[in-house]
Amino acid sequence: MAILPITKLGHPILRRPAQPVDLMTINTKKFHALMTDMIDTMYAARGVGIAAPQVGVDLQLAIINHSDTPFSIINPRILHRSFRSATSEEGCLSLPGVFGSVRRPVSVTVSYIDHNGTERTVEESGLVARVFQHEIDHLNGLLFIHRMKVPPKDLGVP
Repeated sequence: MAILPITKLGHPILRRPAQPVDLMTINTKKFHALMTDMIDTMYAARGVGIAAPQVGVDLQLAIINHSDTPFSIINPRILHRSFRSATSEEGCLSLPGVFGSVRRPVSVTVSYIDHNGTERTVEESGLVARVFQHEIDHLNGLLFIHRMKVPPKDLGVP
């Protein structure tokens, strides 16, 4: 168990798409240790999700806390977004103390590979759908402030 340092706004890894995880990597002790450390880091930081780039790792891996149970999503893809959307306040472990209103679809269908290497597809709505979208954005080099209509000026958001 290790609490990993969280990468903050300004680090280049947060602004580039993460690399896909090779299927052979998923069953390694090193990869499972990374997932465990990310879970511990997410809980220590009181987050509801965390993406590998947020701990300085250039891989398409995120942890999502769903009903107080963490699970891994590897190489996720959003297959469908609902037409209906909602605006809600978001924050981010990589931008401590920064919050803003973000409009997102209220439900999504996502395909991903789980921690055992099994392909899965889920349909989620509400807060869990928002967390999926937020974490998948991280894996694509986007932060929630890039989804805001008016991002905070003092952060220097392009």
